[in-house]
Amino acid sequence: MLQLKTQSQRLQIILDFIKEQAFMRASFVQIQEHLNQLLPELGLKPISRRSLESDLQLLKSNSSVYLRHVRVSKKHYYQLVTAPQVAVSEALQNSMLQQIAMQLGAKLSEPLHKLQDKLVFSFSALNDEGRSLQIAATCLQAIEQQYLLQFLYQSAFGTYKSRLQVVAPLQVRFYEGRFYLVACEWSEAQKVPKRQIKVFAFDLIENDVVVPALAEREDGAEGELQHFSWHDLSQIVELKTYFKHCLGIARFKDSIPEVIRLKFTDWAIAYVKSRRLHSTQRIVVDNPNYIVVELYIYRTYELSMLLSRFRDYGTEVR
Repeated sequence: MLQLKTQSQRLQIILDFIKEQAFMRASFVQIQEHLNQLLPELGLKPISRRSLESDLQLLKSNSSVYLRHVRVSKKHYYQLVTAPQVAVSEALQNSMLQQIAMQLGAKLSEPLHKLQDKLVFSFSALNDEGRSLQIAATCLQAIEQQYLLQFLYQSAFGTYKSRLQVVAPLQVRFYEGRFYLVACEWSEAQKVPKRQIKVFAFDLIENDVVVPALAEREDGAEGELQHFSWHDLSQIVELKTYFKHCLGIARFKDSIPEVIRLKFTDWAIAYVKSRRLHSTQRIVVDNPNYIVVELYIYRTYELSMLLSRFRDYGTEVR
């Protein structure tokens, strides 16, 4: 019983300490040093590394605490989320729904639940319990306040393990059921963002953890937020027109748009006529048995993915 009471005290001390830290994040060493300073004052024994690991594991398994183990700049931290992600996601989703309704000319004088009955919009086809919307909220806040973000990322086309990314966030995009972060990598050597856009899929971010990138002081501790100019950077990388000729969200380095002709037959004819594949689409051959359309786009893997949907009824022609 005494052991249980002692551990309960330690757990509360740990939680209180993490809550007081910047972004409610503390390293293992910081937590242990704080405990070993405070516990003797309470008449308790200092804590060993193994006991602290056990305490932290217990907190992580507590569904009401939302404590996460995250790695930042090769250092291990524990990040506290004080509220369920779903609650935050619902608030963000409602806000987005209202904005869409306003753009469509809807009057918002009635309660939101009535609006939801009239306007149905799926923000994510992923069954991720609101995690994508939580990351979107974090990214949008960083974009608004113009500070760097960092996260561990596993590229869909890479063979390496998760890699730390420090980026200047520019935009959150939604495409075919997935959220993406449009950003520029941070150059640690020059202390400025690189002048090249990269796109990160939310569902490839390790543990769904995206945190502010704090400057590191000479003593090794974390310092202040690192800021950038969103306006200047978005102008440099031509963010407004960057995706104009993209079929989706992909665009290879130094590639240029080209005219691509696609031939469709059978049921695909009516589909392509009624649903444009890209804003540049134009029909150049309109035959009763087939059509040929031209797209002015970047050639990427997304073209092959598009054609695979049509099976034998959609092919590229030269």
